[in-house]
Amino acid sequence: MLRIGIGFCVFAIAVVLADTVLVEWRREALPWPVLSAGALGWGLLVASEAFKKRLASPLALERFCTLTVFSGFLALYAVTSFPATPYNEQVRQAVAFLHGHTYIDAPKAYLEAAQVGPYRYALHPPLPAIMLVPFVAIWGMATDQAIWSLFIGALDLALAWRLLGRFRLSPSARVWLTVFFGAGTILWFETITGNTWALPETVSVLFTLAALDEAFGSARPLLLGSFAGLAALSRYELAFAGFTYAVLALKRGRRIRDIFWMVPGFAAVGAVFIGYNEARYASFFDQGVTLTGPSYGPAFGLRYLLGNLSTVFLMEPGLNEHFPYVHISYIGQSVTFTSPAFLLAFKAYLGKLEPALMLLTAIVVSIPSLLCYANGFAQFGTRHYLQVFPFLLVMMAMGMRRADRLTKILIVTSIIFIAYGVVYVHIWGLF
Repeated sequence: MLRIGIGFCVFAIAVVLADTVLVEWRREALPWPVLSAGALGWGLLVASEAFKKRLASPLALERFCTLTVFSGFLALYAVTSFPATPYNEQVRQAVAFLHGHTYIDAPKAYLEAAQVGPYRYALHPPLPAIMLVPFVAIWGMATDQAIWSLFIGALDLALAWRLLGRFRLSPSARVWLTVFFGAGTILWFETITGNTWALPETVSVLFTLAALDEAFGSARPLLLGSFAGLAALSRYELAFAGFTYAVLALKRGRRIRDIFWMVPGFAAVGAVFIGYNEARYASFFDQGVTLTGPSYGPAFGLRYLLGNLSTVFLMEPGLNEHFPYVHISYIGQSVTFTSPAFLLAFKAYLGKLEPALMLLTAIVVSIPSLLCYANGFAQFGTRHYLQVFPFLLVMMAMGMRRADRLTKILIVTSIIFIAYGVVYVHIWGLF
């Protein structure tokens, strides 16, 4: 395990050094997230030698490796990140909170919002904006939410590594699955984009991973309810996963009366949800999608199911005679052509409760997106389904002990697909 941690440190340092050479060649300033990743990687590498005796403790070694995973992926994401985005709904919402109101300054020219009388309201759940309030209090509208997205994404991977430690995986298999989740899924792309539509997804993954880690660990109901509620405050459909966490807690010996301690966490988040909607729409529910939906019909319906299923499983990249010949589609690209390694989730034995529950949760949480009029277009991959990836990751871990040849082939293929998409968008864009 110590060698794995050192490997992530070396990776972080190598990525930062390679970027430093490129930046020097371009005569540009090195971004501070890149410097932070390099400094953390170097500091952890030095600490691995200075505190070698302390790292003989399994708990200390686990924490050390978790930090090294964070540093490695922070380096990857920071070096491959996109410039600051003008699509910064969450920063604008945080500014609004600080000024004591819920309507936002959303320029009609490029930022979608729900128009109610003279006011415009954000379309996405409020948790990412709430998390940005301390930073906006310092930097105001100059806050770059794309930068903070890099740290959220790196935290996602640190929690994914921690979660995978709950299963009977060889160290090698754990590394392969962690690298797949961070570099072989669109989490990479959404993290380095960090815009209006991406940030709620990556934040939801953060708290879903925390909830799953708790559910497969100590299963403390109060923390389960809090993490599950916070995930739902970033992607509303994740509220359906609350039942899953309750079942997992019961499976780990918690009594039914203990499960009621999940309620305070949900209740606190629910109060924020209701108060936010009442202040904006005088409604219990969020009306944003309904108010900005299509003119030809409702925002949700069975009529959209086949199209969304096609997006998830069949939508391929474009092919033509113009370099680079394989072109990323503006309206999306299926999981089949971005992360085929998710097929490994079905190696889990669905005759057992936990794998079957993970699959059922992934399906249930996907239903609102499958019935939505918009498939998430202006995207690479299938953005609307990123929040179910943690449940599929758990299934992959349940069906694996060691990383066999098929596992490695599928994961490497996924990383190549995602890396190609990141490079393509950097050079040619999504349009």
